[in-house]
Amino acid sequence: MSESRASFHFDLDPRWEEAVRRGGKTIDVRVNIAPYADVKKGDVIRYGSTEVVVRSIRAYPGISDLLAYEGHERVVPGAADLKEALKVLLEIFHYKEPPHGVLAFEIEPLKD
Repeated sequence: MSESRASFHFDLDPRWEEAVRRGGKTIDVRVNIAPYADVKKGDVIRYGSTEVVVRSIRAYPGISDLLAYEGHERVVPGAADLKEALKVLLEIFHYKEPPHGVLAFEIEPLKD
């Protein structure tokens, strides 16, 4: 019996959507609450016109922990360093340690 994949649609900054499509952004960060907490390995996520498959999911207590483990290059492509990546993410999340933590979706674009 084959495993069925769930499909999700999430918003993503257009410049990051392009980075996802090219394979430069391989980690998508989301707060660990529904619907993001419902995503499982193998599920498909659509960002605008780009579809990806979730290869793995890791949970972290906060953004700093996530960046330290995942590396800023995979999370915020184009950021010069960890400090700049953290600044960009704080503009989105508004706090370093969301109450429920954050999720790192390791993603891979689906080919047409």
